[in-house]
Amino acid sequence: MKLNRNVGLLVAALASIGGVAGVAYAQSTTSSSTTTTTTAPATQGKWHHHQGGLLLGMTLRATRQLNLTADQQASIKTILSTARAQAKAARAAGPAIDMAVLGNPGDPNYATALQSAKMAASNRIQTESEIQSQIYNVLTAEQKTQLPTVLASMKERAAQRRAAWEEKHDSTSTG
Repeated sequence: MKLNRNVGLLVAALASIGGVAGVAYAQSTTSSSTTTTTTAPATQGKWHHHQGGLLLGMTLRATRQLNLTADQQASIKTILSTARAQAKAARAAGPAIDMAVLGNPGDPNYATALQSAKMAASNRIQTESEIQSQIYNVLTAEQKTQLPTVLASMKERAAQRRAAWEEKHDSTSTG
């Protein structure tokens, strides 16, 4: 059971590492305001489901409901752009995690790969929390006051979606 949890955490960590870059790209392409009407690029839908890791993605989704000023949006774009550049440099500098090794506990390099994956997950969470803090500091006092309400609303909508999904899937599996 612990192995399944560790592999699950690893997969989530790897998915969200790519998601940070996706969030930054999606944020920069969707929140820019222009006066001309253009067709959305084909890649825009590709980023729809990659809203970043748990911490950063949640904060970015919440900021969309806080009526940010253009200056605040520009500041957040700068923060995300810097984070994306740093993540790209870190990926280029460090070795990739070998998923084939992590999928085989009998591999002699498994323990090392698992330790590397744990360290990568820890680093990702630390980085996301730092970015989240920088974004939080962009908010006004009023927006910071509104944030818990927005997050509670997001939590409630997620619970409703989850309940609807469970109801749909429970009814099809028992019938």
